[in-house]
Amino acid sequence: MTHHDDTPPAGLRVVSNDENDLGPRGLSVEAQRTLRQLERRARSGQLEAVNIRDVQQLASLGLARHGRGGWLPTREGLAYLEQRHGDRPADDTPRP
Repeated sequence: MTHHDDTPPAGLRVVSNDENDLGPRGLSVEAQRTLRQLERRARSGQLEAVNIRDVQQLASLGLARHGRGGWLPTREGLAYLEQRHGDRPADDTPRP
């Protein structure tokens, strides 16, 4: 059965941008926060608890990986943070 008009198929609906609060690669705000936590972990060596669902989402997108030291951001994950936050420091503190 083909669908020819602009209405979504039965059972599906269009989600507004506000309702679907996702970043450019489809990352939720929580997943973006988790990626920043992983970056801090890699930089400082301090272990912070991370949400496993968020880190698995990051891994499925190639932004995080699990190694001997636990979960860490990939080069792509670090590049994503740099692109998203450019001149903001990785610890999320505002610069003077």
